[in-house]
Amino acid sequence: MNSKNNLRFQQTERKIRDIFLELLKKKELSKITVREICCLANINRTTFYLHHEDIYGLMQCIESDMYHYFNAIFTSPGKKYCLRERFLQLFSFIKEHQDFYRVFLSSQYRPSIFDYAVLSVSDIRLQEFMRQSEINRISEYEYCQTFFLAGLTAFIQKWLNGGCLESEEELLHLLTRQFAFSQQLLARFY
Repeated sequence: MNSKNNLRFQQTERKIRDIFLELLKKKELSKITVREICCLANINRTTFYLHHEDIYGLMQCIESDMYHYFNAIFTSPGKKYCLRERFLQLFSFIKEHQDFYRVFLSSQYRPSIFDYAVLSVSDIRLQEFMRQSEINRISEYEYCQTFFLAGLTAFIQKWLNGGCLESEEELLHLLTRQFAFSQQLLARFY
């Protein structure tokens, strides 16, 4: 029987996803059909439906996999919570899956995966961050988070659109410099 642990099932899933991502590079999600994927993957529709409910379910499945990986990066326990190392892991993962992220981040359907995962920190880390940042209210933290995530999304999108030419280390250095630049810019207004 064909189950999720079966090698053949996994190979078919990989083929469906690869073809789907190739099609996403060329057209909008709403223009992709199950029939088209089946034809290109040389599978029948029944096989597709064993894997996914529809095209939107396929996209949601891919997003969910990415979310779980992001969440694991930023919430996994370790001896020391080293944000630098976690961002390097994040950038490596995005670079490895750059075709997906290039499409995903430029898509009107994206719910910003970073909203889900990049700052998924435990309550203890959140309280520690708020104390260190002199943030007194959750609403203030939420504004900071929104600002950071929008900037990070645009930052990564620019990197992807440029072909990921900078290394993960260089990207982290640029991100750090952006924080310093933002602080200097804001200091001029106070």
